[in-house]
Amino acid sequence: MLNLFAKIAMTVSLLYYFLAIGGIWLGAIMGWHNEIWDLYDFPLQDSSPPLWSLVVGLLVTLGALASLAVAYVGVWRILSGGPGQDFRKLADNLKRLGLGLLGFWLGYNLLSGGVQYLIVAGLENTDGFDFAWDPLDIDILFFIVGVAVLAISRTLGRAWEAEDEVQHFL
Repeated sequence: MLNLFAKIAMTVSLLYYFLAIGGIWLGAIMGWHNEIWDLYDFPLQDSSPPLWSLVVGLLVTLGALASLAVAYVGVWRILSGGPGQDFRKLADNLKRLGLGLLGFWLGYNLLSGGVQYLIVAGLENTDGFDFAWDPLDIDILFFIVGVAVLAISRTLGRAWEAEDEVQHFL
């Protein structure tokens, strides 16, 4: 029952993020610029950010969300494999999860840090803009857990090699 709930939560959250955040960037490219200013809690402007900065923001967003999808695929496969899955498959899925979490963390920090400066590149005055970015915010957990999961993945990979060697020996 928990596996099903986790799979539904992953599917719904990924769809939501792609539609909501991706939609904001696509909308800004199409000229609906108020949402992009609101996304960063910037004062509303009369015009859109430069098109090149919107394209960069969309690409970074898609990269971050693709990384999240990779992490979700790893979790999905772990949950589907059950307790009897071998060490090799578990190691591969944990590696996928860890790399996905690291990619999502990187993309999120690029969006929170660098991209916000890109979208104001064409403005003459940025008084009243709060460029808040804290790389040690709660999202640092994506990085920490990603690194830990990669370490566990390597250990399970070595365990699979040892198990395989024992099987060939016997």
